[in-house]
Amino acid sequence: METVEQIERINCNGTRIIFDIAREQNLVEMVIYGSSAMTVFGYFENKPYLSLAKNIQPQQPLTKITTNGPPIPSHFNPSFEAYCKSKIYGEELARRYSSINGNKVKFICLRFGYINTTDDVTSNVHNWSIKANWCSYRDLCQFIERILENQLKLKQFHIYFVMSNNDFCWADMENSREDLNYVSIDGIKWS
Repeated sequence: METVEQIERINCNGTRIIFDIAREQNLVEMVIYGSSAMTVFGYFENKPYLSLAKNIQPQQPLTKITTNGPPIPSHFNPSFEAYCKSKIYGEELARRYSSINGNKVKFICLRFGYINTTDDVTSNVHNWSIKANWCSYRDLCQFIERILENQLKLKQFHIYFVMSNNDFCWADMENSREDLNYVSIDGIKWS
């Protein structure tokens, strides 16, 4: 696991450098920033989302967390918290840069769900806090295609969750459907 300093150097300083270069170049029309659903993992430290973190099936549908709500980092451990905060920093930097007078670059922040090397979360190794926010390769690729297809009509700044249609998915994906006509193909069911 990376140290807090490594996370800050790569995720904060590196992101700022990339954003600065994009703004200085006249050819860059859009930056797709790879954020993370972990920007809101602090919600999992409290009810009703805590049940997923404890791998307990919620008794009722969860209220969806929107991209308009406040980001809340997890306090699981210092590195985990630093990672969450670094992604929040990137989103805030994108928001700030998109509102600079004369800026022509669109900043689109994608809060990626859980993406792994096997494109599979059906094993018991994965608990429901992971399964609920899984994103399949097909859904990831489809989402990026939708961003590129709709680039001209996107606002200067936007945040989207990128996940599959999983049972107890807690992320509100409505803005993805409205803005991009994105409907996930895959999903995991509670068994």
